[in-house]
Amino acid sequence: MSSPVSNRLQYDGHEKRIFQINASMSVRGNNTGSFFAFFIVKNGNSASSLDETATLMRINTTADITPVSITGTVSLNPGDFIEIWGQRVSGSGTTNLSIFSLNMSIN
Repeated sequence: MSSPVSNRLQYDGHEKRIFQINASMSVRGNNTGSFFAFFIVKNGNSASSLDETATLMRINTTADITPVSITGTVSLNPGDFIEIWGQRVSGSGTTNLSIFSLNMSIN
């Protein structure tokens, strides 16, 4: 594994493998009542998102820092990579998210 850019783990092995992924984040938003989904995406393509890894987060107050955990299994070929993406599910207006920590491991 390598991390050629921020928020990305790339498989540098020699043959296809199946991996268990665990990630945790600390997130704060500025738009009370909005819902966000965070999930694992393979090779930077939204069509390759691992929907089963989606975790929902609601912004209760703008002071809250919310823990988010994401787990899943993915098959990777040499050169494939995974990233954590976020998407607004509900709410309106402009929302800023602050990510205080992001930890991702792959086994």
